[in-house]
Amino acid sequence: MIRTLYILICTALLLAAGCRASSDTALAPTAAADNPPTLDPQKVTRGAEIYALNCAECHGANLEGEADWKLQNPDGSFRAPPHDASGHTWHHSDVQLIDAVRRGGARLSPDVGGTSAMPAYDDTLTDEEIAAVLDYIKSTWPEDIRRYQWERTTQ
Repeated sequence: MIRTLYILICTALLLAAGCRASSDTALAPTAAADNPPTLDPQKVTRGAEIYALNCAECHGANLEGEADWKLQNPDGSFRAPPHDASGHTWHHSDVQLIDAVRRGGARLSPDVGGTSAMPAYDDTLTDEEIAAVLDYIKSTWPEDIRRYQWERTTQ
């Protein structure tokens, strides 16, 4: 599990060092390396199955999140955000998203102004399963959003 994450991080760092775009062109690909990798349809299908079993209850069967997800609950906790293009999942790198799934709400520091009831999945899902879920989510985004998220991942 740790080895897979290490390989993922090293790959992202190597890509960032070799093909980082300037901030002026963050949304516009300048070379093939700037485009996100092609998603494996079998992995996307597996990710959809895992998402349905582990994530859909809170984040919605169609990735829509909880109603009024930008508002905090009375106890100060954050509501489950959407994972479709209307949410903010795509604003984060793969490393941040993997960490969010692994550690759940515990990853939030006190300075973010709230907590999260999201459970940690580090003992439930393997790295490969988390990656499959992320690929499923990414498969629903428009190409410009996928490109932006890839840029965040490779920075």
